[in-house]
Amino acid sequence: MHLGQNVGMADTRPQARDFGGSGPWVGLSDTQRAIVLALLRHGRLSRPEIMKLVGISPGSITRLTTPLVDNGILMARTERTACTGRPQSPLEVRADAESIIGVNLSGESLIAVLADLHLNVLATARRTLPGHAPADVVASLTDAAIELTRSRPDAPAPSCASVSLGAAATDERTITDAVFLGWHRVPLAELVKTRLRMPTAVGNDLAAMTLQEAWFGAGREHDRLVLITVGAGIGFGLVVGGEVITTPDAELGLVGGIPVADDGRPATSLPAMDCLTSPAIERAWSGQGRPPLPAARVVDLAKRGEAAAVAICSSYARRVGRLIAMAAAFALPDVVVVAGERAEVAALFEDQVMVGTASLRRPDAAPIDIVVREHDRVSWARAAAALALRARAEGRL
Repeated sequence: MHLGQNVGMADTRPQARDFGGSGPWVGLSDTQRAIVLALLRHGRLSRPEIMKLVGISPGSITRLTTPLVDNGILMARTERTACTGRPQSPLEVRADAESIIGVNLSGESLIAVLADLHLNVLATARRTLPGHAPADVVASLTDAAIELTRSRPDAPAPSCASVSLGAAATDERTITDAVFLGWHRVPLAELVKTRLRMPTAVGNDLAAMTLQEAWFGAGREHDRLVLITVGAGIGFGLVVGGEVITTPDAELGLVGGIPVADDGRPATSLPAMDCLTSPAIERAWSGQGRPPLPAARVVDLAKRGEAAAVAICSSYARRVGRLIAMAAAFALPDVVVVAGERAEVAALFEDQVMVGTASLRRPDAAPIDIVVREHDRVSWARAAAALALRARAEGRL
């Protein structure tokens, strides 16, 4: 497959053709798409499990799934049941049916991944942005996409793409406002589609991370989960029954203004945005009369046992715990997932997270199941691919 050429020059090629109705997805009924979505959400399933989840009869399951196996979207695996020893053939989405490009944008750079339909990352590419003009960003993105496909010629050609960033998006096509890029109402999906010559969606990066966690993370084992991100900003995502609970413009929960108390006497509350971001750690460090350091460096010092850094990170972890307790009180999740640039503080000072959580809960309350994800921007680009995968499965790409 040939992606964009001459990325530094004006693009004089014809408009990209629409791939949305091509490939193994063409002609699928709504029920067949529901089957694929159930398998993406839950992984490998037996036919009785599919019937229960989708609400179809035994007489329909073979008629509906056989074409999906024949056209390569699904595959059957022969297994023997432990109780009877009889062979059965559970179904799963075929990982190599297609590949997807996912891209995450920040103010300084982008990272792109080529992923299969199980969201396994096949290749990665990174680019520093030469500027914030949409044309410059799309050119860098196109260059990264070319690298991805050239680095994995054995992978199926990408069928679609998605771009995520910390901004609101309308109808998966237009970036409403991206303050950090100086963008307002930028038709990013169409710009990328024209250069990559494949259907493209755009979306909020927190919404993408929440979807990834729902389908390929803790959501596989839990019906109801909360995602909290800490670091560059404060984010909140909610999943109920495998569905990301969101608003039409995908802003999700804007929790940065929620006051989070420290453990002082008397306690002092600050908005989460002022106490649970990377700049908050940096201010706490320099506020002691020390030379300024980036938050990551302060955390590294805490890992080595430097007393002031340990105190700052311990206080930070207790505030994270309090935010978790508040989120759990309102959303009633089965599990809370913590991610983002400073999630490592919660992992490093897990005991202090528990102290903060316990301070806002009854002594006899059941413990909150907390999962901390290691920060890696690859996971944010992989999450962008999840947006494209969902749109593809639902027939929007």
